[in-house]
Amino acid sequence: MTFHGRLRLFFAIIVIVPMLAIAAVLFSLTADSERGKADAAIATGFRVALSLYREGRTAAKDDLRRLAFDDALLRALAAGDRGAAQARLERLVRADRRIVSAALVGAGGERLARAGPKYGIAAASAFLDPKGGEPLGSLAVSVTDARKLARRAAKRTGLEFLVLRDGRPLASTVPGVRAMPEAGDFQVSGRDFRGRRTAVGRAGGNEEQLGVFREAGEVNSAISTKRLVIGSILLAFLVLALATSVFVVRALQGQVGQFLEAARRLAGGRFDQRVPIEGTDEFAQLGREFNNMSHQLEANIREVEGKRRELEETIRQIGKAMTTGLDPQASFELTVQTAVRACEADAGRALPLDLRVLREARAGSSESALLAALEQAERAAVEIRPETGRELLDPSPTGDRRRNARGPVRAERNGVHALALSLQARLGTRAPALVGVVSLARRERAFTPREAELLEYLGGQAAISIENAALHETVQQQAITDELTGLSNRREMRGALDRELERRRRFETPLAYVSLDIDDFKRVNDTYGHPQGDEVLVQVARVIREHTREIDDPGRDGGEEFGVVLPGTDREGAADVAERMREAIESLRVPRLEGDESLRVTASFGVAAVPASATDKDSLLAAADAALLRAKRAGKNRVECAPDLR
Repeated sequence: MTFHGRLRLFFAIIVIVPMLAIAAVLFSLTADSERGKADAAIATGFRVALSLYREGRTAAKDDLRRLAFDDALLRALAAGDRGAAQARLERLVRADRRIVSAALVGAGGERLARAGPKYGIAAASAFLDPKGGEPLGSLAVSVTDARKLARRAAKRTGLEFLVLRDGRPLASTVPGVRAMPEAGDFQVSGRDFRGRRTAVGRAGGNEEQLGVFREAGEVNSAISTKRLVIGSILLAFLVLALATSVFVVRALQGQVGQFLEAARRLAGGRFDQRVPIEGTDEFAQLGREFNNMSHQLEANIREVEGKRRELEETIRQIGKAMTTGLDPQASFELTVQTAVRACEADAGRALPLDLRVLREARAGSSESALLAALEQAERAAVEIRPETGRELLDPSPTGDRRRNARGPVRAERNGVHALALSLQARLGTRAPALVGVVSLARRERAFTPREAELLEYLGGQAAISIENAALHETVQQQAITDELTGLSNRREMRGALDRELERRRRFETPLAYVSLDIDDFKRVNDTYGHPQGDEVLVQVARVIREHTREIDDPGRDGGEEFGVVLPGTDREGAADVAERMREAIESLRVPRLEGDESLRVTASFGVAAVPASATDKDSLLAAADAALLRAKRAGKNRVECAPDLR
């Protein structure tokens, strides 16, 4: 193809491609605009229907109050006579023409009685609690007919409505429409609709939903019309642009030759030869820009070469880290040193959370302002909240160890920017756990996303190195688990307590310990034998595990005694956990190994916490044991808390 032909093709491309892009954008905006209008009308219709729904619920409160205090109904419920409750409820509904339907639900959620047709919705509900006793259940009363509500809403808005209960249709203003998606377009019997479906309330144990929709034909017709107009305008503009391009190609063909030659020299890497400049017209300016570009390209190439050398050095350091995989401390130190250099940080450090595995490592400046920013970012990176669990400790689903579940955390303090990453690693056969935090700080400039990714990658390499170093300890780590219950044994639980006390010392978070003992366990062994006693221990351990978080460390302290280490939990929170465990154990039914009967067991609990009840490990364990002893002496099957320090 000739140069003349290439220019024509070039101008055609720079005109046609943007025009196609503009057409696509305008077509999309047109469709979005029309659908937006339809969705706005649907949203308005939904608000109208929701208002009618709420009015119906408010109107039902008076009737609910009258039925809720009906003595005959309450007596039938208290006696557990469902038949009498059903009969009385039907009589009350028939006596009040306002009521469409009513339903009684037991305290456990079971359906006790129902009266009236299925079309009653927007029910008001209340608990039946006679004179402060245990709740007998709940009563739901509806004065709103789903069919009437749909018709009223349709009359007000000009839209169509669908009422459902637990996904089953109650009423529809369009025959045949019995279901619809939560939002968007759908088709029924060859007709296209667009609408929205949302849950609006629960009554009698059932979820009620309102659907608002309209015919999609009008929307599609408007979209097609506007697209036709836009397409015609763009086509006319395209023809004009192509005609103009032919004229421009002919005018520029002779003058572009020298710039083509200059571009060839640049492509060949000859930056020392400049484009000759004559006059002051636009081509002269273009020549100057060519020369400037040549100079900038030469400078950029030198900069890229320097970056390449830095990258090679970083890769070499990472390779060195991989070769030192059996020395976790060396990887820990190398990670922070490499991160400081690669991210151009003023300071960095790596703090361990388990002093048995790692030691602190630092790089760069030790100025107090930098250290303060580092500490702020580190606290945010390892913060433990009550809801903390798998989202922090579990590896990513893809197994990519460069990606921490929480990711790098940013902080800023007095003009100093910091970046911190918590490190997780699988130590032997244990579940992934936090082992440390790597942080960087510098003045003036915030860390870029690329630098955050680099820190995350380096942290992942350090975690892999730590895991490799722990592989040879797998057999020893298996010895930390109690063989019968699967919980941590006494040694591991004490080690976990040491680690959490160190974490508390660094980050000033609360820490609690719960000690528990199965009541009268010796009698179980003496009466039913040690295999039956082992089954009791297994079942109690299962309950303990079910009522603890991933970050907690439950363990068997020996015999029928257990303990639970609760990081980030104060004394009151630990007491709540212990009470839930106590109730679960009390309701536990342990099957007999011989026969069809089952055993009931209870347990006593002692709760202590740092700093409320103790200052160190020994005083914490002593306070929890003392509280457990008080629970035993007070009648067993109870929770006692250690008193405040004086």
